[in-house]
Parts: sequence; structure tokens; C-alpha cells
Amino acid sequence: MLEVKNVTVSFGGLIAVKDMTMNVKKGIIHSLIGPNGAGKTTLFNVITRVIQPVKGSVSYEENSLMDLRPEQIIYKGISRTFQNLQLFSGMNVYDNILSGYIHNYDKNIFYLFSKNRSHFESEARERILEISELLQIKNRLSSYPASLSYGILKRVEIARAIVSNPKLLLFDEPAAGLNHNETSEIRDIMRLLKNQGKTILLVEHDMNLVMKISDRITVMSFGEKIAEGTPEEVGNNEEVIKVYLGESENA
Repeated sequence: MLEVKNVTVSFGGLIAVKDMTMNVKKGIIHSLIGPNGAGKTTLFNVITRVIQPVKGSVSYEENSLMDLRPEQIIYKGISRTFQNLQLFSGMNVYDNILSGYIHNYDKNIFYLFSKNRSHFESEARERILEISELLQIKNRLSSYPASLSYGILKRVEIARAIVSNPKLLLFDEPAAGLNHNETSEIRDIMRLLKNQGKTILLVEHDMNLVMKISDRITVMSFGEKIAEGTPEEVGNNEEVIKVYLGESENA
């Protein structure tokens, strides 16, 4: 479904991602893990066209993404969340979620005076209510981000990512900063999305979550892929163990 081929990213001579190749199959949860600074979010930014690699390519459903601008990615059925929350503080929860659906709105000025406008608004509202109920934030739609807990804000960002009904979801550390119960709820949400036919590419540091939920795992270290396979294969990989636990036997 998603193919990353020989991608290299450099910032002022510093190589952040080196010759990275990865294939994400349709309908699975594929996790991308590694220590801080391994290049995971940088790779997300390449896939969503925020960053242009110095080498390599990214294709989705056998079509290249390389000539697209970041705002065009959503039209391909790809959506994402961010490592640091990127919500609009001056907009309530309803409008924040709506911002993930607004690309369906025709910008033609004549559309404003047509019956299609009310149809769009009704369709959008129905979808937002459906998603907010799924994520248990329906009672927060009129609230503003500043008044909400971090766990609720994470759900709002996920709601914005899935409201457009994308086929591929890129989740960047959705469980970061959450307690055990909140993490379990995020895990259940991802499983539900997978059961609905969604494909998920997940960046996450919570190894307990990753090992429980992933169908396949790719491991990065210092910008390079060092391992790939099932959770069991990756968990038993000596190089992965060294990266996470160090060289000593005591570790």
C-alpha cells in the first residue's frame, strides 16, 4: 500500500534518515520504533510531503507522492496526527474536527448560495457526531482546547485525522503523556480502526503498546533501519536489544 524506497534526508550535512526502505501492507498496524532522534518523525514528514528527501521515493497505492504538496496528501486518502499537538486554540472541538473534513468543501463562490452548501454542512455534522461518539468526546464539542485535559486533546487530534475517512493513518506517538487507562483506550481505538479496514503506520515509544497491537514492526536507529518483522522477531533481535538495553549483560 505504502512504499518508502531508499529515502535519505539531510539537514545541513547531518543525515537524519539514511537509505530507508519500508513497505506497509494494507489493513495492518505497522509500527515504526526507535530511540529519540532515530528519524521516525522525519520519515513521517517525508511521507506527508512536509520534507523533501535528497534521495529516494515514496509511493502510495503504486502512485508516486513525490510531486505533491502537503495539503494535497489528504485527497489521496492519507491523514496524520502530530508528535506535538497541533490543534487550533481559538476554535472549539467541533471546529477543530471539522478542519479535517473541510477539504471536501467546494471553494467556488457559487457553492455558498447553492443547496449543496446545506448538504455539506449536514454531512459534516453527521460525520463529526459519529466520530466524536466513537472517541467519547461528544460532550466536549463546544469546549476549547485550553479547558481540556491532555488525554482529551489527544482524542480530538485523532478525531480530526479520521473524520475524513482516510485509508492510511499516520499516528505519531498517540499514547505519549497518557496514563495506563488512556493508553488502553487509544489501543482499543486503533484496533477498531483496523477492523474497519484502515491501515495504520504508528510511531510510538510505549513498547508494551507496540508489542500488543502491531502486526509488523520496523526499527530505526540513527536514521537507518536495523530490523523489521513481527513483534516476536523484533523482540528477539539482538541488535534491537542492544539499541534499547545497551551492550552490557546486566542491562
